[in-house]
Amino acid sequence: MSAANNSFKIAAFFAKQEDKIKAVIPQMIAETAVEFYKESFRNKGFDGIPWKPTKKTVRKGSLMVRSGALVASIRPGSVTPDKVTIQAGSSKVPYAKIQNEGGKISRAARTETFVRNRYTTGKKGKMFGGMGAYKKGTTAGRGLTFKAHSYNFPARPFMGQSALLNQRIIDRIKKIM
Repeated sequence: MSAANNSFKIAAFFAKQEDKIKAVIPQMIAETAVEFYKESFRNKGFDGIPWKPTKKTVRKGSLMVRSGALVASIRPGSVTPDKVTIQAGSSKVPYAKIQNEGGKISRAARTETFVRNRYTTGKKGKMFGGMGAYKKGTTAGRGLTFKAHSYNFPARPFMGQSALLNQRIIDRIKKIM
């Protein structure tokens, strides 16, 4: 009877470990992946392959980090015991996919009207029924016309399948076990 009791205890122990693994491992994978993808911006490349340089010189920030919004948008999408997804981009960062995969963006022809600066205070601000006079060197509202054009973006991946990421995840799982 003690052998049956021991086998029951062993089975219960492994069932408990399996529950712990299902709770801990997916979250650890998500954290590792997000950390790895954000490192792409510090390394200025992905999976050991550097990004293609731009044609124009970068005046502010790094090649793909100006405001930090793209880096900040990388986060776990869903974390379940069966599947972990990481996502990037949002309504504030709609360009995440085109930056990662490359492609072509086309803009249609359009016209815009703008109004020049006017004085709002003082003697000149009271002119023309309170509308204010135009500031020096400006004219009345003008129209601008833009032709249809397109941009070809090279792929500058920061997310995706990676052997380095897989190895890092395996190493962390081994440490937990």
